[in-house]
Amino acid sequence: MNVAVRYQSRGGNTKAAAEAIAEILGVTAQSIDYPIDEKTDLLFLGGGVYMWDMDKSLKAYMENLDPEKVGQIAGFSTTGLMDVTLKRIREYGEKKGIPVCEEQLLLVMMLKGHSALGLTGGKLSDKHKQQIKDFVSKVLENK
Repeated sequence: MNVAVRYQSRGGNTKAAAEAIAEILGVTAQSIDYPIDEKTDLLFLGGGVYMWDMDKSLKAYMENLDPEKVGQIAGFSTTGLMDVTLKRIREYGEKKGIPVCEEQLLLVMMLKGHSALGLTGGKLSDKHKQQIKDFVSKVLENK
């Protein structure tokens, strides 16, 4: 099975989550600056919440996803509390005809990594690391 991890991150939290996911899978996490160039059975795709929505760059990335190259998406997000990015990942995936896993990951980070406030992110707690392990395990179980 060919698996890829892509993320959009401003403050470092989603990047840290993506890197943890990738480490479990034995692949390299890459930012959404890197398109999916080869057939990928499972794409772990994540981003944060900005101004109550998914980042514009992640929207553009999803609009350009090729359904011939992506078999399924597993969405993840870091946030203060909102799950809007996960909803948008599902919406865009369905719009493109790419199935989205029922299992999703929402890591509540509160204001850690809020770049507009000058707060640094990218530090996962033990609880977050366990949530990531459980998420990856469940996604792979249902694949």
